[in-house]
Amino acid sequence: MDDRNNTSMLFPYNGTDGGDENSTSVELTLSYQITTSFLLGALILCAIFGNACVVAAIALERSLQNVANYLIGSLAVTDLMVSVLVLPMAALYQVLDKWKLGQVTCDIFVSLDVLCCTSSILHLCAIALDRYWAITDPIDYMKKRTLRRAAVLISVTWLIGFCISIPPMLIMKSQTEAEEQVCVINEDPWYTIYSTSCAFYIPLILMLVLYGRIFKAARFRIRRTVRKTEKKKVKCLTVSPALFHKKPKAELSKNWKSTVEPKPTSCVNGAVKHAEDGESLEIIEVHSSSKNNLPLPNTPQSVPLFENRHEKNTEAKRKIALARERKTVKTLGIIMGTFIFCWLPFFIKALVVPFCPGCNFPVWLRDVINWLGYSNSLLNPIIYAYFNKDFQSAFRKIIKCHYCRP
Repeated sequence: MDDRNNTSMLFPYNGTDGGDENSTSVELTLSYQITTSFLLGALILCAIFGNACVVAAIALERSLQNVANYLIGSLAVTDLMVSVLVLPMAALYQVLDKWKLGQVTCDIFVSLDVLCCTSSILHLCAIALDRYWAITDPIDYMKKRTLRRAAVLISVTWLIGFCISIPPMLIMKSQTEAEEQVCVINEDPWYTIYSTSCAFYIPLILMLVLYGRIFKAARFRIRRTVRKTEKKKVKCLTVSPALFHKKPKAELSKNWKSTVEPKPTSCVNGAVKHAEDGESLEIIEVHSSSKNNLPLPNTPQSVPLFENRHEKNTEAKRKIALARERKTVKTLGIIMGTFIFCWLPFFIKALVVPFCPGCNFPVWLRDVINWLGYSNSLLNPIIYAYFNKDFQSAFRKIIKCHYCRP
C-alpha cells in the first residue's frame, strides 16, 4: 500500500495520461481478482468434493470400514474442515489483498487455520505409525488394531492441534492492531519455534523414519519370499522318452532305477545330479553315444522340462518381486514428496521471518507458499484414497447413485 501511495506522488495526475494510468490499474486489479477468484474457488470446490467423497465412501461401503480406513476418513474430515472453514476466508483475504472482517474474525481465522492444518499434518503421522506397526509386527498388531486405538491416535492429533492453536487466540493477539488491513499469526520467536516444531518439523522427522523402516521391512519380506522360493526343495523326475523306445523289460527297469535312485551321479540319457545349493537340486542332462538310446524326434536335448519350468517360474517371481519393490518405492515417494513439497516452503518461511526482520519475501512468493500448504488438503484424498481400488469402486457407486437405490 505504501508503494502505491508513493507512486501516485511521483506521478501526479496530469490530464489524460493520469486517467489512462488509473484506468489501466483498475483493469489490472479487476483482472487479478477475477482470475484469482476463479482459481481459488476451483481449488476449494475440488477439495470439498474429494474429501466429502472419501467420507461418504467409508460411511456407505462396509468393506472400507476398518481401522486403517477410519484414520484416512478422519484425515478427510480434517481436510474438509480446512476446505470449508479456513480456505474461503483465506481466499477472500487473497482476492481483496486486505483484511476486512475485523479483529475477532481474524483471531478465529488464525486459530482455525493453525488447528485444522496442524491436525491434518499429524493425521499423516498417525497413518504412517499405523502402517509401520502393521508391517513390522503384523500378527500381534492385528489384535491391537482396534477402534479404541484409532480413536486414541485421532484424539492425540486434535489435542496437539489445540495446544498449538490456543495461544494465538487466548494469550497472544493476532497482528491486526498495528495495521488494520493485515491479519497474520503472531510472530513471537519462541512461539514460532514451539508451533513449527510441533506442527511440522517433528512430524516430518517421524514420518521419514517410519516410512524408511516400512520400506526396509517391505523389501526384506519381498526378497525373503523370493529366496524361499529359490531354496525350496524341488522334487522332479527327468525321464527321457528314449528309455521306453524298444527296450527289454530288464534294461528298462535298470535305466528307470538309475534315473530315480539318488546315489549315482549320472545315468544314460537323463540324470539327476545331487549338488547341494541350499535345499535345491540341480538337474543336468547327460547324452550317451549309444545308438540304442537315441532320443525321439522333436525332443529337446539341452534343458530338461522340469528345470526349464522351474527357472522360468523363479525368474517370473523375481520380476514380480522387483515390480512390488518399485511400487513400494513409488508409493512412499509420492506420499513423502507431496507432503514435503506442500509444507516445507511454508514452515521454512514461518521459521525464518521472526528471526530475520530484514528478509522480505516477494508478495507473490508469499502467496504461492501459503496456497501450496493449503493445497495439501486437496491432494491428500487423491494420494490416500483414489489410488486404492476399493475406494475407486465405492466412488463409482457414489457417482452412479448406487447407494440411493431402495
